[in-house]
Amino acid sequence: MRHILSIILLVMLFSTSQAQERKPYEDLNLKYLVQLPSNKSAHAPILFLMHGYGSNEGDLFELRKFFPANFIIISIRAPFSVNSNGYQWYSMTKTNGHHDGKKEDMDNSRDLIIKFINKAVEKFHADPKSVYLSGFSQGAMMSYYTGLYAPSLFKGIAPLSGMIVQGLKPEIKITPALKQLKIFIAHGTTDDRIPFTDGKSSYEYLSGLGLKPEFHQYAGMGHQISKNVIDDLTDWLKK
Repeated sequence: MRHILSIILLVMLFSTSQAQERKPYEDLNLKYLVQLPSNKSAHAPILFLMHGYGSNEGDLFELRKFFPANFIIISIRAPFSVNSNGYQWYSMTKTNGHHDGKKEDMDNSRDLIIKFINKAVEKFHADPKSVYLSGFSQGAMMSYYTGLYAPSLFKGIAPLSGMIVQGLKPEIKITPALKQLKIFIAHGTTDDRIPFTDGKSSYEYLSGLGLKPEFHQYAGMGHQISKNVIDDLTDWLKK
C-alpha cells in the first residue's frame, strides 16, 4: 500500500506526484529530502519527519510549507523496502492483539535514525539544542522509540497517530533529560488503524512517569493528518 498516509489540507503547495519526482539526497546513512530556512543563519532549529508504513520521504515533506520558516525541515526515508517506492521502519507484528513491531528491526532503525540525526545536525549547522523528531503512524512509533530511548538528543518529539510499543517500556529511563523532553501527541478519535485508545494510553503512561506530554485529540479524524493537527503542531514548535 503506497499511500497509507492521508493528508487533509486547505491549501497544498505540491501534488503527491510532484513530491515523488524530487530526488532524495544520499550523502548520509539514510536517504532524505531537506528544506533550508529562507533566512539562512547559523544554528537554526531542525525538525526531522518520518513517514508511515509503505510510504516514503515525499509524503510528509509536503507539509514543510506550514512549519516555521526559520526551521530546517528534513524528511527521512525508512531503511526497509516494501515495494518499488514504499518503505517501512520495521516489520509489523501483534502482541496480545495490539499493534507492535519486530524489536530487531526497531532497534536497527532507531540506531540508524540517531546516527543520521547527529550527522545531519553537523552537516547543516543546526542548533543541537533545538532538535525535534516527528512521525506519522510507523514513524510516530519510531518517534517514541527513538526519543524516549535517547531524550538527550532532542528538545521535543511529536508522534502523530501512533503509540508506545510494549518492547520500549523496559528501556525507558527516568533521567533529567527525559523529564525535560517536550512531547506533542496527536490522535484522531475514529482512527481505524491505530485505535484512539492506544494513543490515549501512551499519553497516560508518560504522564504516569511524571512527564508532561501535550495530548491533542481530534473528533471524527481517522488515521490521517488534518490541518488542525498541523496548526497545533506548528504552534507547539514555536513555544
